Amino acid sequence: MAADPIRVLVTNAEERSILATCRSLHATGYEVGVVAFRSLAATHRSRSCTERLRMTDPGQDDERFVEDLSQQLLRGRYAVLLPGSDRALLAISRRRERLESLTCIGLPAPASVERSLDREVLDETAAAVGLSPAESIRCTSLEEARTAARTLGLPIILKSIRTVDRAGRAIRQTRPSHRVATEEELAEAVPGHAGPFLIQRAEPGIPLSFAGVMAGGRLLAVAVARYRRTWPVEAGNVAFAETITPPRGLEEMAQALLTSVGWEGIFELELIQAASDRLVPIDLNPRPYGSMALAVAAGAPLPAIWCDWLLGRDPQPVRARPGHRYRWEDADLRHLVWQLRHGKLRAAGEAAWPRRGVTHAYFRIADPLPLLIRGLSMARSRTGMTNTIDPTPLPVNSGEKPPPT
Repeated sequence: MAADPIRVLVTNAEERSILATCRSLHATGYEVGVVAFRSLAATHRSRSCTERLRMTDPGQDDERFVEDLSQQLLRGRYAVLLPGSDRALLAISRRRERLESLTCIGLPAPASVERSLDREVLDETAAAVGLSPAESIRCTSLEEARTAARTLGLPIILKSIRTVDRAGRAIRQTRPSHRVATEEELAEAVPGHAGPFLIQRAEPGIPLSFAGVMAGGRLLAVAVARYRRTWPVEAGNVAFAETITPPRGLEEMAQALLTSVGWEGIFELELIQAASDRLVPIDLNPRPYGSMALAVAAGAPLPAIWCDWLLGRDPQPVRARPGHRYRWEDADLRHLVWQLRHGKLRAAGEAAWPRRGVTHAYFRIADPLPLLIRGLSMARSRTGMTNTIDPTPLPVNSGEKPPPT
């Protein structure tokens, strides 16, 4: 008689990173329950999702979120819990004593989790291991920001120091990093940042993603990709990427950096390959990340490797194969439209030209509904029916099964 499949509970069903996570786990024999915080969550309509749940968003009430998780885990049905966002990660870490007896959370020490979400810590540890962090200046006011921008030279990157912040009982995502080209833009952007923030030199170069699984003090999986296109165009998230062989020395420096931070688990380190192959760290994402579908397609199923490790299965180290490509459909379409509007026909043609063997963020012939849900969610936002956090916290439901597709 075959053993029952091992079940994994994952949060943030709205994210493309979690769709890739669930597809990877399902393909390797796990059953996956997925937590959403709002309606129109793409992963809830995936065939890889065994059980779909609604819970309170930690961005609204982190204590109630953890209580919702504990109620679900008391059923004893899930062997592993994977946080799918920085705010879920921090909420679970800070209240881990309520969950550790119910499932395996696999998190490093609380101090290491906190360090992994701090960009100043990233810069300090990166410099110590041989990477070249961009010059940054901590500011607390618009006047300080103007002085810093003049010192570093425009354009600059405006960043929050931490990726998430505590506000009462809520853990809120801080404002995303963005490129500022003029002092007028700076004056508009700074008021949106509460507390100290960073003004960072904008480093020209090629964006890279160094991702993998850190386990037992070593890199158990590695996937490196070069960004070909981003959205927004001048400084944004990956829209189209291709796996590559890691630049010389990067693997060793990344492992040393993660060891210094104390992080273990799935991660992505974003960098800029600047002049003379100088490697500039930009961000550390200690969780499933946006383009993870590319790593999975290239032979590095990061979520399954991490879960196998946590469950004592001793997975063998893997490296993603170079030459695999990834497209985030709506981001790449926006990139294409931007290039057309700015009269850059060659760049637009590059974005429009079809490529073989491309892994998409949402589209899959055998799993079609997530792309449809993504389109509906975008249409809803454009018509003013924003798909935001519901005003009233939702209790855990009974675990609705997805409809047949």
